[in-house]
Amino acid sequence: MDDIETQVLEWLRSGSEDAADIVNLPWNVSEIGDATYVAEHPKMPFTIVVAFSDEFVHLMIPTSLETYGMDEADKLYVYHTLLELNDRIHMMKFSLGRPNDVVNIRVDLDKKTLGKEEFNDALTALAIGLLSGVEALGLEEEFVERVFDRILYMLLERVEKGYTYEQLMEFLTVKVGLDEAEARRLLDSVLEVTREKSGPEEA
Repeated sequence: MDDIETQVLEWLRSGSEDAADIVNLPWNVSEIGDATYVAEHPKMPFTIVVAFSDEFVHLMIPTSLETYGMDEADKLYVYHTLLELNDRIHMMKFSLGRPNDVVNIRVDLDKKTLGKEEFNDALTALAIGLLSGVEALGLEEEFVERVFDRILYMLLERVEKGYTYEQLMEFLTVKVGLDEAEARRLLDSVLEVTREKSGPEEA
């Protein structure tokens, strides 16, 4: 691990929950491959993949939009829309990745000149690109559903680890920033899922 890799991971991991800048939030960073990491934060409705090559730092937000199985008309519409966005939004670009030509949003940063301000600008560009793509392609409803499913999964993990109802409420209202009514709605959904999972075992 070189110095810039260590520095970038430290920028992501350290921070404050009430930070205004994305880079200053304390992201949970996990290694998923050789010089490749995934960063997550409960307030952010997306994950960031961070990869390091010899000369560049690559930041990517993967989406669930797969274009491989689309018909030609839909592909043309998606590609045209994303190419237009590439021209409008600075720093970031839309690209295709694996599997199934999934749409990714990415920024490539030169290791030699990278500082924290540029890194934060890159993360901001990625977030703007994500929201712009969601809006341009009319994916808002699907986007919201993915956010809900992701938070639900995170809560289920905490239930399995023994978190109490009060601890989960604190997590949702203090760390995630939900109001109390919305937090209780989420927890009710989690409890319903856990009852469904445990039902056959108890029968």
